[in-house]
Amino acid sequence: MGVYDFDLESYIGLARRLGTDTKRVEVKAAAQGLPKSMAETLSAFSNTSGGVVVLGLAERAGFQAVPGFKARAVADALAQMCGEKMEPPVRASVEIVEFEGSPVVVATVPELPPELKPCFVKSRAMHDGSYARVGDGDRRLSPYEVDRLLEGRRPPRYDREVVEGAAMGDFDEELLEGFMRRQRADSPRAFKGMSDEELLEALCVTARDGEGIVRPTLAGLMALGRFPQRYFPRACLSFTVIPGTSKADVSAEGLRFLDSREIVGPIPVMISELMVALRRNVRVSSKVEGAFRIDRLEYPETAVREAVANALMHRDYSLDGCASQVQVTMYGDRIEILSPGGLCRAMTVDRLGELGVSFPRNQALANILRATPYAEGFAEVGSVVENKGTGYFQIRASLREVNMPEPVAIDHITAFEVALYKAGAGAEAGRFGFGFGGRAGGGGRGGVRLPEGAAGGKIVRSVTEWSDETGRFHTIHVLAPGTVECDIVDFLEEAPAPVSSRILMDALGKSKATISRALNRLMDKSLVERLGPSRGPGAVYRLVQ
Repeated sequence: MGVYDFDLESYIGLARRLGTDTKRVEVKAAAQGLPKSMAETLSAFSNTSGGVVVLGLAERAGFQAVPGFKARAVADALAQMCGEKMEPPVRASVEIVEFEGSPVVVATVPELPPELKPCFVKSRAMHDGSYARVGDGDRRLSPYEVDRLLEGRRPPRYDREVVEGAAMGDFDEELLEGFMRRQRADSPRAFKGMSDEELLEALCVTARDGEGIVRPTLAGLMALGRFPQRYFPRACLSFTVIPGTSKADVSAEGLRFLDSREIVGPIPVMISELMVALRRNVRVSSKVEGAFRIDRLEYPETAVREAVANALMHRDYSLDGCASQVQVTMYGDRIEILSPGGLCRAMTVDRLGELGVSFPRNQALANILRATPYAEGFAEVGSVVENKGTGYFQIRASLREVNMPEPVAIDHITAFEVALYKAGAGAEAGRFGFGFGGRAGGGGRGGVRLPEGAAGGKIVRSVTEWSDETGRFHTIHVLAPGTVECDIVDFLEEAPAPVSSRILMDALGKSKATISRALNRLMDKSLVERLGPSRGPGAVYRLVQ
């Protein structure tokens, strides 16, 4: 959103009605010159989704122009701050415009690409001067969050590090032999003449410590070890079954958890054990085709298995990250998989599922898991992952096959979450007789149900529809936080009156085409309704009552 795309008059009209500025726009009086806190806002906008700064209007006075505002001096000071006091420099577009007969400064701050984050205040250094935009304020990032942003600049190498105290005897012989056999079969020329010791070292399964002793790497131990948790106690899986759609729900017997367990072992064993626990806790539907009976779980096994494998492979294995486990939580209407560490490098939520697009945080571990077999005695066969950037694509495809909603992906700086929702209304779901999400969890405005989230107060919106025939709500859509549709719903919930698409464009920083497409999708889902003419500037939008 450039300065000339920002409709200042429309936005200030909205801000006056709301009585506050918003996440994407910061309004300051700057009566005594450029506020020192402006550096924090520049950092916050650069590290999140960008935004607009408006200087010369007093929020406490109803966003009226500041008498005697020195627009030129403030604009020059802001441009200087962007170029000289921020690292990397903020490439903001700074202009002086007229508003209600008075000059104001309007600056558009773009989001930095991942490889340049974090943007920080030079005088405070990176780990003390990096901020993120939260609501309509700026929050200083923790050192751990800064370190995760730095992974956008260069891939981390924690998975290649030698595990102090570990020895070759810590490997699972069955998994190790299967891994080497697969590697030699796939690349006979590359490994011709190499000893097993040389092969393992070449593939980062092992490495030499400072004294020249060959030891397992973190990647080698997590993929092929007997009990990696001996060295990394929290590098495991937790599996919990909640009786309702919120962690606050309890069963009729007063139980908070229907099942709760910690799953340990190498990654292939943890995945298989998790699938065993899942099969024990989900309903199975059957249908007869000819002479055969076909059983199917409430959730496609491929989707769950791929999501858990991705979580274990791409999670944060830094010293701080290893203090947290991957959490798999099964609610009455969904499964949530939460892993430490957000998306890495150039990967974004929008690019998930693109064939061939892969930016693994742990490159050595990903390469090892490609040839790591599942352990004998479990239902899983083949290798743990394909390592071809198809994992998320397979999740989406397997959900579509049974008419289930798209997966909901939520990227935080310090964590990544995927939610898989039960089948909603649809022919395939009806044929198999799957249950739908119930009324538990409360209701929101406009037919929007707001179940409690699992991470950091996150809210996932599930669009629901009441059926008199079944006597329950059917989940038919999911809106993920961070999407344009969800941002529009957020905005309309706060707006005291219907708003135009222009106001939505200015408030959310999106183009006319993007807002129009999102509004059409929301209207198709009966979430938003249009008032006034079907086309033209007179149309306004509100949540369906």
